[in-house]
Amino acid sequence: MKKNGIALLLVLLLGGIAFWLVRKNGNTTVPKDLRDFALADTASITRIFIADKANHTVTLKKNKPGDWTVNDKWRARNDGVFNLLFVIKNLAIKSMVGVQAQENVIKNLASGATKIEIYKGDKLIRMYYVGGATPDDEGTYMLLADPDTKLNSARPFVMFIEGQTRYLTPVYATNENDWRDRTAFSYFPPDIRSVRLDFVQNGGHSFELQQPSPNHFSVLDLASNAPLSNLDTLNARQYLSYFQGMGFEAYLNDMPAERKDSILTSTPLYVMTIKDKDNKTCELKFFGMEPHRLEMDAQGKPEKYDLDRMYTLINKHEFVITQYYVFGKLITDIEYFRKKAGVKK
Repeated sequence: MKKNGIALLLVLLLGGIAFWLVRKNGNTTVPKDLRDFALADTASITRIFIADKANHTVTLKKNKPGDWTVNDKWRARNDGVFNLLFVIKNLAIKSMVGVQAQENVIKNLASGATKIEIYKGDKLIRMYYVGGATPDDEGTYMLLADPDTKLNSARPFVMFIEGQTRYLTPVYATNENDWRDRTAFSYFPPDIRSVRLDFVQNGGHSFELQQPSPNHFSVLDLASNAPLSNLDTLNARQYLSYFQGMGFEAYLNDMPAERKDSILTSTPLYVMTIKDKDNKTCELKFFGMEPHRLEMDAQGKPEKYDLDRMYTLINKHEFVITQYYVFGKLITDIEYFRKKAGVKK
């Protein structure tokens, strides 16, 4: 009985060591040409190419640290690129795919994997394929390829990031809009010369804030076409400070044309026009979005529009979703600029 217990203990110990060896990134028992997914020196990366089986491709190029482009057309989202580089650097082997499962996993990779190519200058230094998630959603099937010969490895792996349980396929997105920078505009306040806000469906609130030179303000009441006589200059200065780094939630370029045209031919809620010191303008048209849940107004009637989000057209060509949480502080009426009686500032 005692011998059986020792034997069982020995089996468990050896099994634990084997399990640790399989999971350990950099395990020398697995040939390097099969397991060398991670790239420690991400600072040397100059280009990343991502392609799926539906012929969607994304090329991320680094101009300088923190400045990447998408498909040579748009500025890339820094947070998205940072997340991708983090994954590239920290990829680790969770387990080898079992012999019995290899055939199915390789078939699935062949039919639906995303190809990743990583370059240093013009030299391809990493190439691998990213498949779907494991049944527990805590690992991702991947297959390495030789960057010199382009030949695929014979052994797929389950990959993960130490300390995280997410699967990694979404990090390697092939929709270029997922990588594009989502800044609507960003102004240094003294560079703004005017902000006009038209409440299209309620003109009595409309105004134009003018700053002909830094920290010199006037506000025009667009309903009466008369300047505001009791202007609160502190509020005017505060208002312009909000125009830095204004971002939106998502692009809507893939919306069906008929639906998009229906929205854009409707009456907007607000139209904002910003003019800078170089006389360049930025125009935003905000449209009501259908409510995503039932909410009541003060009279107990269902709200006509979503209280959290709006459709927005930027400079007549970028159709996006904006949030009231972000833009609400800009959509104020003329009363915001009127100095309150008895209040000293």
